[in-house]
Parts: sequence; C-alpha cells; structure tokens
Amino acid sequence: MSKKKIFAITGICLIGGLFVTYTAWSFYRETQHKKLPVLGQIENFQLYDEQGRDFSLNRLEGDIWVANFFFTTCGDICPVMSRNMAALHRTFVMMDDVAFVSITVNPEMDFSGVLKSYAEKFNADTDKWHFLTGPRAKIQELAVKSFKLGSIDEPIFHSPKFALVDRHGLVRGYYDGVQSGEVSQLFKDVALLLKEK
Repeated sequence: MSKKKIFAITGICLIGGLFVTYTAWSFYRETQHKKLPVLGQIENFQLYDEQGRDFSLNRLEGDIWVANFFFTTCGDICPVMSRNMAALHRTFVMMDDVAFVSITVNPEMDFSGVLKSYAEKFNADTDKWHFLTGPRAKIQELAVKSFKLGSIDEPIFHSPKFALVDRHGLVRGYYDGVQSGEVSQLFKDVALLLKEK
C-alpha cells in the first residue's frame, strides 16, 4: 500500500474519530446542563387501582412517573397513547423508581375489573403501571387543577398529553402521546430526572 493511501486512510479515521467524539461530548454536555422546568404541583388525590385498592399520591412517593388520561372504549387516540405508554413501560420496567399511571375519564364504565382487563391487554406490570378510576368529580379535579389538562365542561374529557412528574410530585414536562418524536423526548427526559436527587 502506498504512503498516500495510508495517509488518506489515517486522515479519514482521524476525522471520523473526532466527529464521533464531538457528537458524544455534545450529547453529554447537553444532558449534564439541561434542567427541566417546573410546570406545576400534583396535589394529593384518592382514587382506586385496577385491583380495587385505594391509591393516592403517597403510592408514588420517591418515584419518577408518567401519567395520562384515557378511557378503555376510546377508538381514537387512546389506543395509540396506550401502545406508546406500554413501550415506555417496557423500557423502564427494571427501574424500581419509575412508574406509569393511566387514569380513566369514563369512570362510570371503567371500573376496576375493566381496567384490570385493559392492563392485561398491554402486558402491564401493575406494580409499576397503575390504572386508576374513581368518582368523576375527583378525576376532573385532578386532571384540570393538578395536571392542567382537559376541561371540566366536557362530559368525557381527555388530552393526548403525557405528563412527566418528578420524585417530589412536580410536573416537569408535557408530551404529545401520539407523536413518536415527543415520546422519544419523554424517554430522554425520564433519564434526565433519574440523575436528579
């Protein structure tokens, strides 16, 4: 092999190595210095899970969690949101301090047994992905006052948004649960919060 070829290959390898190093360093620097904003506080609530057990904010103490509002008979955005939530759930299922919460906005139909069947449909580990129901007024109050999602005036209200909540019950981000790019960003932001104390 001629000296020119060796020089060219060496140069290409050096440039490629520099590019990879710079890209990795840029990503590291971005994640080290990025801090998610605080967008609200989740107030304590009292609902029921898919087993019919009491469920309050205390059950999520110390966890980073992702929440959404849905209903089991929705044929529009809910199935897509639930599939995306299931993908996130599978990704973080080994993390003891990451949880997921899906709250029905149609509690008259979505009682605990229905939610249990829905959870099974998505292979949910219900120790880490909780499906909640309860009195309509309490769900509306939670959605509108704490999560700032939906409207009290809509009979069956729900939003396409996923909400990211930190270990202290603070909302740190909203993401469109049907857009793959935003769900990918949510994955990254969960990882960011895992670094926070």
